[in-house]
Amino acid sequence: MKLKRFFAFFLGPRTLKTAVSASLAVFLCRLVPHSLPLLAGTAAVICIQPSITTGLQKGYARAMTTIVAGLFGLAFYLVFGSNLIAMGFALVILIPIFKKLGWGEDIVLASLTVIAIMADDSHNPFYYILGRVTSTLVGIAVATVTNIFVLPPRHESTFRQELKNLTKSFPDLYVKAVNAFAINKTELATEALRALSEAEAEINCLTTELVFLKAGAGTRYGVYLEGVDVQALVLYERGVRFLNHVLAKIRDIVLIAQRRWQHKLQTEQESRPRSAEFEQLITAVLELAQMLGKLHHNVFSLVAERDNDLLPEIKDKAKEIITLQENVRQQLKNWQAEHVHGVDIFSLMSTHRIIFDLEEITNALIDLANTSISFSAKEEAKKS
Repeated sequence: MKLKRFFAFFLGPRTLKTAVSASLAVFLCRLVPHSLPLLAGTAAVICIQPSITTGLQKGYARAMTTIVAGLFGLAFYLVFGSNLIAMGFALVILIPIFKKLGWGEDIVLASLTVIAIMADDSHNPFYYILGRVTSTLVGIAVATVTNIFVLPPRHESTFRQELKNLTKSFPDLYVKAVNAFAINKTELATEALRALSEAEAEINCLTTELVFLKAGAGTRYGVYLEGVDVQALVLYERGVRFLNHVLAKIRDIVLIAQRRWQHKLQTEQESRPRSAEFEQLITAVLELAQMLGKLHHNVFSLVAERDNDLLPEIKDKAKEIITLQENVRQQLKNWQAEHVHGVDIFSLMSTHRIIFDLEEITNALIDLANTSISFSAKEEAKKS
């Protein structure tokens, strides 16, 4: 296991591709007259990105910067020669132009190109620019070909696999959060918060993959090279937004449970027996949380695995959740009608807050379920 981790750390796909492309770019550049192998290797390293599309975009930006700055520097050199005052004046003009074009990230490279042309009178500036452009293009080409054909990144499959892994554990958070409130023990709240932190880390990974997917979907060649399903991307975005929303709501439930426990300790109410109406309310809330977890699992299994056999079950659970939601509202009314005057305001407000959070989760999850059903219906229509 340790040996496997060692090789995974030093021989990851991007590491290997960077080493191969940089070496190959330098080798090929040595065969081209007036070339600059260092620039070819640099361009290759920059263009090996986690996303093929991002690599191409960076390569295009570097090539355009080299060409524009090279021609700009050449023009000033032909007029003023290797004149340091003229070089400074050229930079004063060049930098605002690049800012205006939205090429702010490439100002340093453009400035270095102009300086390299105008600061040295010992070389032919035309051949120098030709060498810079040629070397950059060689590095970009080698990196792009390497990124496409050697262990190409497939962010959609990675996204779906990570979503599938998260789906296995995430639904249990609903029940853990409500149990922390219902049983009112600080240990349960601590356990739930720990699980939430783990889920948050996994959602951050999903968000990273989603960024790469969106970069690929932004261009036609990105869709083709990276195999991005543009229509599915809309569903993925909604899914990640929902997960972040639910994470915030569940965390709120757990924190309320912690504050309620502290309030009971301070007011010495922890031993007071709960009314039958409150027990029925808690039971109804737990049933809703359990069903939300099941629907969550089915919806995200549909998104991750494209298993259309889940559609009937999703529809049935969505209807059942609406019934459970109504039951929670009724039990809340019953409890308030019988005991509202004997309940402290903190317990009343915290109970309302928990139910409000679950209502928001319920509505968002049903909306996502309907979106997933609609997407799956369109996919089936395409196949037929």
